[in-house]
Amino acid sequence: MALAMTSEEAVQIIIDYLEGRDDKVVDVALHMCMIDLASFGVDDWVEWSSLEIVHLFRNVADDTLSDLMDDIIGRSAGEDIIDELLGSNQTERIDYKRALSGMKEGSVDLFNALIKYIEIHEEVKGHYYLVE
Repeated sequence: MALAMTSEEAVQIIIDYLEGRDDKVVDVALHMCMIDLASFGVDDWVEWSSLEIVHLFRNVADDTLSDLMDDIIGRSAGEDIIDELLGSNQTERIDYKRALSGMKEGSVDLFNALIKYIEIHEEVKGHYYLVE
């Protein structure tokens, strides 16, 4: 059996699959699929297991959350230095509750994007193996 699906055909399946949906999580999954498909080619991409995809998302989450934590820690240290130099507390402070809420929401969105990515991946994979 010759597998001859092109990347363009795979992209069209993704576009058709997601047509009419207006959701930021779906949009993230769509763009991540497109980037991976373009970077690795359809023949390689369809061979990825769900576990491999989960590991990729875990790495993205780790990098993103690490960068965010570093930013918050840096800002907090800056606030402490300013407080020390001025001898008083600033009125403008980091809103930690808002920052944590944003981290939580972003993490849940990333998991939802992971679910959608795997769904899209399986859809393309199903079409890929139907091509003869």
